Order: sequence, then C-alpha cells, then structure tokens
Amino acid sequence: MKPRSVMRLRVLLLLAALWTTTVLAQDGDIAWRIELDAPADVRPLLEEHLDVYRYRGRPGVDAAMLQRLVARSAADATALLATAGYFSPQIEVKGAPAADGTMTVFIHVINGPVARVAAADISVTGAITDDPAAAERIARARQRWRLKVETPFRQSAWDDAKEALLREFRFDGYPAARITSSAAEVDPETARTTIKVAVDSGPLFRYGATQIDGLQRYPRSIVENLQRFRSGERYSYEAVVRYQTELQASGFFRSASVSIDTDPAQAAAAAVRVRVVEHPLTKIDLGAGYSTDTGLRGEASFTHHNTLQPGWQGSTKLRLDSKEQILNAELALTPEPGGWRNRLGVEAERSDIENLISRTLGVTAQRAWRTPEEEHGWALKFQIEEQSLTAGPVDNLNALSLNYSWTLRGVDDLLRPRRGHMINLQLGGASAALLSTRSFARGYGRGLYILPIGRADRIHLRGELGAVWANEREGIPSEFLFRAGGDQSVRGYDYESLGVKEGTSVVGGRFLGVATVEYQHDFTAQWGGAMFIDAGNAADSPSELRPVYGYGVGVRWITPAGSLNLDIAQPKDSGKVRLHFTLGVRF
Repeated sequence: MKPRSVMRLRVLLLLAALWTTTVLAQDGDIAWRIELDAPADVRPLLEEHLDVYRYRGRPGVDAAMLQRLVARSAADATALLATAGYFSPQIEVKGAPAADGTMTVFIHVINGPVARVAAADISVTGAITDDPAAAERIARARQRWRLKVETPFRQSAWDDAKEALLREFRFDGYPAARITSSAAEVDPETARTTIKVAVDSGPLFRYGATQIDGLQRYPRSIVENLQRFRSGERYSYEAVVRYQTELQASGFFRSASVSIDTDPAQAAAAAVRVRVVEHPLTKIDLGAGYSTDTGLRGEASFTHHNTLQPGWQGSTKLRLDSKEQILNAELALTPEPGGWRNRLGVEAERSDIENLISRTLGVTAQRAWRTPEEEHGWALKFQIEEQSLTAGPVDNLNALSLNYSWTLRGVDDLLRPRRGHMINLQLGGASAALLSTRSFARGYGRGLYILPIGRADRIHLRGELGAVWANEREGIPSEFLFRAGGDQSVRGYDYESLGVKEGTSVVGGRFLGVATVEYQHDFTAQWGGAMFIDAGNAADSPSELRPVYGYGVGVRWITPAGSLNLDIAQPKDSGKVRLHFTLGVRF
C-alpha cells in the first residue's frame, strides 16, 4: 500500500475513534486542551497556525465544530510541515473526553527527514542575452542562487531565493525582469527537491530626462548637481539609491524619493522621477545632551537655506559644555556638478581641559566631496590662539594651514556595522613664512576593522597614529597636537588627560599611538555585551611614547540611531573605575 493511502486510512480510523469518544449530544460551547508531542523546531509553527489552537477559547464552538477542527488537523499539520521542508511526516490525532466534560486533543508528530535540494536549473532569456557581459552576469546570478544543492528546502527560503534572483537583474540594468515560471518538484520518499526557475530579463533600461516635483523655494540646480548619472547611461539601482541619499543629506529637503519609469516600452529613455519635500527657509534647532567626556551639553542653531542668493545655506551654531564653548557661522554654497561643495566659516572657541586654557579664533575655506562610502576634503584655515596654563604665562600662536582628509568606509551597515573597515587619513601643515608662528607638517590616521565570528560575535580592532614634524612643539596651535584618553580613545582615563605634563597641566604632544581590541557578543537582536583592552598615549617624542592601559566591560543597546554603548573601564595603573557613554561605533 502506498504511504498516502496508509495516511488516509490512519486519519479515518482516528476520526472514527474520536467520534465515538465525543459527547455528540452536548449543546453549547465546549472546552478543550491540547497535548502536542512534536520536535521543538516545528512546535511554534503548529501552535500558531493550527485551527484547533486558534479557535480554542472562542465562543460559539460546540462539540460538532470541535470535531470538524480535529478532523482536519492532520491535513493542516501536513501542509504546515511542508512549508518547513518536511514532506513525509507521520501525524496522529486523537481525542478523549474528561470527567468534567472537557476534551483533550492529542497530536503526535514525527517530522521525517527534511527535504534537500537535489538540483537547481536557472534559465535566463530576454535582452540580457544580447549584452556582451551577459554570460558573466548570468553566471554571477546562478552562483548567488541561495538554495544550493544539499541545502534544506523550505517555503520561506524558496520565496526569498526567487526574490534575490530577481534583484540580481532588477538592480543592474533590468528593472522589468520577471520570473516566467518556477517549479519545485519534491519526492517525499527520498526527500529530494528539483528546482527549475525561468527568468525573462526584459529590456535593458537607460536613464532618460529627469522630472522634478516639489521644488518651490530652492533652485533646480541643487537637485540636478547632486545627480551623478546622466541621460543615456545604463540604469543602476545603487546609483538611484545613492542619489536619493544625497538629496536627503543636502539639508534642503525633509524627504526625497527617486525612481524610474519601469514601463518596458520606455526602457531606452526611462524617465527619472524625483519628488522632494522642502525644508522651510529658516530652521531653529535646540538640543541638550550628556557626555562622560565633557558633561552636560546644550546646543542651539539657526539655518537659513537661501542666504545671500538661492541655494546658499547660512548657519550659526552655539555649543556649550563644561569644558568647551564653541560659536561658529558657516556659509555653504550650492552643490556643484559631481558632488563637490564649497564652504566658508568662522569659529570662536574656548576650552579648559586638564588645566590648559585655549581661546581660538579661526577662518576656514573648505572644499569637500562625499558619498556614503568615501569622503575627500580640503581646508585652508587661518587661526589665532591664546594659550595659557593654570597660573602660567600666556602664549599667542597663529597658523595658516592647508589640510587634506580622506575617509573610506567599507562596512555592511553604517549605523550597525557587523563586518568591514573604516579608514581616515589626514595630512596638513603650515609655514613660518606664511602667517604662522612655526613651520610644521602633520600626519594622522585612524582605522577600524570588524572581524565577524559566527552570527553573534565579532572582534573590533581599532588604531590611531599621529605625528607632527617640527623642531619643537612650542608655537604650534593645540588643535594640531595630540592628547589621548576618554570615550573615543583610551577608556579608563579622563578626556584628553594623557599627553605631555607641564606642572599640573597636560598639553598636546607631537606623537600619538592608540590601539583597541574589543570583543562583542549579541545576547538578543537589541542587546549585547563587550570586553575590551585599550592602550595608548601621547608624547613629545617617539622614545617617550609609552602606552598606558585601560580595560573593562560594556553593554551595547541597539537603537534606530545606532549602538548606545555603556562601558565601565579601569586604568591598569590606578584603581579608579570610570564610566564611558558613547553613541555609534568607536571610530
């Protein structure tokens, strides 16, 4: 007798037994309980979706309806288990009345072997076959097919694999790609699945004219200049998403969306549709915060989006905390084609850190280009600084410096990175022949490498190196020298408390070295823990650069804004424990 016939006979016999044990003449609602004997991996699936569970406790269920629910439980369970990859289960259902009139439903499940993929045939037709690079693109799509041979075949994985296959084509020139046929033939006796999927790529899409909706206050050039692709170029989903991200980050718009017309008839020149919601002309922001480095913080800013002429952003910002007070004003010019943007700014700052008091006034001209993955920035800055130690003489310093910064991000998620790297390199300098009290050259670099270990663990390796080449540090503004310690440096030490000692003060040195090894583990999707060791210091010569150590543990809470980090750290040379609080990855 075939397995299916045996299963039908078994279900009929069980239903007959249930019929004889049920009080058929009972009127009104009936109560029942369920005893489920099933493997742990399928219990939640059955408990959530079987009707005999879902109707329990509902009014209006009498003995006859309960009988019908139980009658179809075996068939429903069989269908549910098929979605989890079990196509030859053994299921027994029986019921027994209790003395108090309630019913007990017994469900016994043996999964059987999970079905596994025996073969996967992915065929591709359409305009992509005329593409000179078609063979490579199709081979890449097949290589990335998620249901590899010998992997378990489950309904959710089957659906996800087909969606991912379509994205391979839709994101890279063929947004009208579709699956024309798909089949998964399962042999229950061998628990093997043969997969066949046919994809029609549709036509190759190229960008057409850009249509902009929502502009009222700001010039069209803002939207046009941030667009990196041009009419006639091959469509790329990544380029469209990047364009949308840059519009949202420009400061002019509350929201922005970018899409293309996916009508295959318009593929040769698909319209690019941009919809924006503008910010008001003026914006006032007030904020407060707290940092374990600098204590309570208050901020206020005013922005006007059409300063002097349309598309120029003027902003003024005041920031106050216990150690630093900063007032700056900036004029950001309209973004240029290709993404470059110029800024002019003036800033006044006072700081009192480790008994070093600095008062600085600076004027800066900047030119910057950025994407989510990479940034380039040039800055020409002239600054005057009045610097004094506690009860010490006052030094007046000035520098006209040219500086360059390059940042590269290669992480899987900018807010919550699980793998990848970040790098920032800076070069700069000043000359005593050009409005500077001392000639110097400065180099600085920091990097982060995240090494995943399984799904829930990772190691963060972080480092900083800095050097200032000059005959001596006197005459160099404190901004260009180095100090260490604090939330983003060597934890266990106060903010910028590591450097060159001068009496009771700590001043910046010409050399810096910091390194971190941190192990992180996720307990849940939102909560994790960390153990770490930090080492580093700042000094006036490489021979004096002797590291100090801080070590500790921390808690990681994942929020939509990134990771909130609470660390308890202790310096190796002191018994004092310090608390450190940060938001985001330490970079």
